Amino acid sequence: MARRSAPAGGCGTLIGVVLLVGLAILIIKWALITAAILAVPFGLWWILDYSKRTGPEREARRAAAATALRRSEVASRAVVDVAGGCGWCGARIAHRDVRTGAVVSPREYHHDEVEQAIAITA
Repeated sequence: MARRSAPAGGCGTLIGVVLLVGLAILIIKWALITAAILAVPFGLWWILDYSKRTGPEREARRAAAATALRRSEVASRAVVDVAGGCGWCGARIAHRDVRTGAVVSPREYHHDEVEQAIAITA
């Protein structure tokens, strides 16, 4: 009896196809597992961040931030300007404390006036 010969590349092609399919499945599986592992912590982070940005607390934080911004804006005028004078009142001589006679910054000297200006605009 004569032996049949295997077709050229038949068995090798089948093994190659099986290996390629297995490799594709392995890569897809790895990508899905990696996505699932990363989705949990980043999903929780997003939910917490989103919940912090909404609600009545957000409005309170916005109001506090606006007040702080206004305070810093008004208080920033009570500084020594580039010419060496007071940015609040324009005096060219240094301010002195009434009680001690020591030189003080314009912000310390005009503290009451700054607070009054902030209270008026608030």
